Amino acid sequence: MEDSKKIQAISSQAENPRQWLAAYLRNRADLASYRSDFDCDPACTRPGCKNQDLQIPVSIIDLLGAAMYRDTSVSAIYPGNYALGLLSNEREDWIRTVTLRLQKPCPFLENDRCSIYPVRPLPCILFPEYLVNEGKFEANARQDHFKDYLCFQRLIPLSPERAKVMTRLKKMWKRESFISSFYLFNHGLCHIDFSNLVKELSHEAGSPREAGSAGEMEPLRIIPNQVMEHFFLKHIAGCQPFAGVREKIDYLDTREGQVEFLQLLQDDRLMKKLKQCGDDRALVFRFVKGKLQAKRRSLSPPEYKFY
Repeated sequence: MEDSKKIQAISSQAENPRQWLAAYLRNRADLASYRSDFDCDPACTRPGCKNQDLQIPVSIIDLLGAAMYRDTSVSAIYPGNYALGLLSNEREDWIRTVTLRLQKPCPFLENDRCSIYPVRPLPCILFPEYLVNEGKFEANARQDHFKDYLCFQRLIPLSPERAKVMTRLKKMWKRESFISSFYLFNHGLCHIDFSNLVKELSHEAGSPREAGSAGEMEPLRIIPNQVMEHFFLKHIAGCQPFAGVREKIDYLDTREGQVEFLQLLQDDRLMKKLKQCGDDRALVFRFVKGKLQAKRRSLSPPEYKFY
């Protein structure tokens, strides 16, 4: 189950992107179930698939896989199922990461079952075992928004072999998400700092609080993510580097577009460069007077550093 060896073996098929993608997805699906002792409870009503507040990021691989599984085009499966949106990454501040995400409730949920299960997004594959792998399971089980999740009401076994597989899957997700961001935005992960937009966001949220008390405000409590996302889509998504995303997604229906993305996915030097632009030197945008301003910043607490 050495996924790196499998990826090397199928990389020679880049001339046939559909064949390469099918092999990659088979490898991912094999890893998803390999040495796993976790099964969803039959009585589960899939709250994670339905909860509007739980954002599920996806990669270009997920779009290509879903289109292949449904025997349709990427341009046809994207609208109504996916959208450009914001991810909090469990941050308790005003920073959000721009990402592709599933619409909620999940449009692929049919009779409380995933209708694209073999090619479901990697974040769906990782949940909730990755929390055990990272030692965060018990802390998350105590959170109110997980109280209806049956999988948090019992311990989840994770063998050493399965833990290694989870580590591999997380590395695959990191590569997929970084390369997807580069393909769409010509950059690694992009973040937006909403801290200067308290007045506008409070008005849209119907909050009685004034912008002058911004230093006291807790964004995850007083500004719903849907409000921030609506503001992003209305005012920011049309600005560079986020404009033109739909055209790049449509381009994936061409052989040239698929080859371009898959070659990026296999580029180790590009991946190394994108990782170097992580939280230590992240690209963070602010929306000021109708325009996006970008700076290199450290996202590591307790203080942000500008470069």
